[in-house]
Amino acid sequence: MLMTATGLLAGNATDECLWANGTLGWGNGTGDEPPEATVRLNLPYALLEATVALMAIFGNTLVIVAFRTERRLRRRTNYYIVSLASADLLVGTLGIPFAVLASIGLPRNLHACLFTISLLVVLCTISIFCLVAVSIDRYWAILHPLAYSRNMRTKTTLYIISMCWLAGFIVGFLPLFGWHEQPAEDACLFVKVMNYDYLVFLYLVTIIIPAVLLLAFYIHIYRVIVRQRKQILSVNSIDSRCMASIEDGAGSCSQSGRHATKRRTQPKDQYSGTMLRVLRAAQNREVKATQNLSIIVLFFMLCWMPLHTINCIVAFCPQCHIHAPVMLMVITLSHLNSALNPLLYAYHLKDFRAALKRLLLSLIGIAPRPDPPRDCVNCISALAQQHQQQQIFP
Repeated sequence: MLMTATGLLAGNATDECLWANGTLGWGNGTGDEPPEATVRLNLPYALLEATVALMAIFGNTLVIVAFRTERRLRRRTNYYIVSLASADLLVGTLGIPFAVLASIGLPRNLHACLFTISLLVVLCTISIFCLVAVSIDRYWAILHPLAYSRNMRTKTTLYIISMCWLAGFIVGFLPLFGWHEQPAEDACLFVKVMNYDYLVFLYLVTIIIPAVLLLAFYIHIYRVIVRQRKQILSVNSIDSRCMASIEDGAGSCSQSGRHATKRRTQPKDQYSGTMLRVLRAAQNREVKATQNLSIIVLFFMLCWMPLHTINCIVAFCPQCHIHAPVMLMVITLSHLNSALNPLLYAYHLKDFRAALKRLLLSLIGIAPRPDPPRDCVNCISALAQQHQQQQIFP
């Protein structure tokens, strides 16, 4: 997470900077007090981080504004996307500047240092918890679509997101409440102020356990989708053979199949065919949404896993030395996740792509063309209403 920006950049990379500047680094093994040292700012790294921060602020602000202005975006799944965008926006406005400060050992006050480091931890933890929550949401929507539509409400989604933010604040601010070390140096060095047991706990809670859960969810979702597709193809094949047998006067179709097909041919019972078509269309839409979200989850893990892993390695192996270029690369990679997420939303989520396009055109003074009307905004809800009407007026 951003936390290691404070840590290993200010721990390992700082030592390299001190030696490069001709100044002795902390902890020289002599037992003497460390001399006064000035850590120079790595200008290329700071400029790169500033660019990433501006990208994150601009892109995620567009996502949030588009969500507020486009009513069709206000679906339950998109609330999780906006929660992720809000956390990424805070990474750009607060997290990256704090990481740059940490690279030169600031702030020097212990409590201020713990607050900045803990805030960086909070932002990443919230994002991970929101990804787990939206994966559970997709899991329920795919496995039990009718129950999901009947029981899942926007208020429930907002409550779940609030719990993700609350849990992120609790986990991230644990060092501020006492789970930290007392550093001997007057500098905000992550590896000096963070407790190693907390780093291991953080690695388990925010990477290992969520990764296992997400993998299990998406594997099960994939297996269920394959099984449902086979069942739909099997039913369609049987119905087609029965229809052909009845039209040709053949007796190859079973009696129950004949009756079922005849019932569907009657105008009174056309609802059955409509129900299958609507369910198939709704399932395809949910599957597509799940695939897109799985890409976002995978991208998040790829960006953050190296930094968490190095963090845990340093916790178990304090004498291990991580080179400054490696640390700068993985730190920047983790921050790029916040900057590139809006591009993922625009590329993989059709509604967000259209809304962001309209918003950008309006910003430059071009009136966007209206979208064509959609046949079904919430097919599952429409199906439930049709079913109720069919029961009332048979």
